[in-house]
Amino acid sequence: MLRASLAEAQATVRSYDTKAQIVGIGYIFALGVLGRFQEWMPENPDMDPLIATLVAWAVVILPILLFGYVLYPSRKMAPRLDTKPGAELQQVMYVDPNKLGSVADLKAAAERSDPLTEVAFELLKVSKLREMKRRRFLRALFAAAFCFIVIFFAHLQRSL
Repeated sequence: MLRASLAEAQATVRSYDTKAQIVGIGYIFALGVLGRFQEWMPENPDMDPLIATLVAWAVVILPILLFGYVLYPSRKMAPRLDTKPGAELQQVMYVDPNKLGSVADLKAAAERSDPLTEVAFELLKVSKLREMKRRRFLRALFAAAFCFIVIFFAHLQRSL
């Protein structure tokens, strides 16, 4: 049961990467369409060019950076877990070659390991990574939605 949960958590982590890539590219394409739409609208001479530039960059670049931020945390960047002093965690499910650098070291660690502890640790680690990616993805999605609303009202204001 734990292995199935671990496989599901790993698949979900990978799906957030895919979703962030797809939505990020979709956002970039949508901005291209909106940018063309803005060419049809009259210019607003009352707006300070510096403020207009900063707002435009914040609206365009911020969601792209946030979608990229979803991709950044990898398995190594997942939050640390507290392990009990009695739990001898060998970490044979996710091998760090700096700690277990030879076949003999890995075999010895596998023989000393408790499979239930190893799978449970890995499941918690990947689940924390999944939640981190989920939060970051939703943050990027809400930022993109907010930016579309800003663009809509800017276009509406210019058209009036």
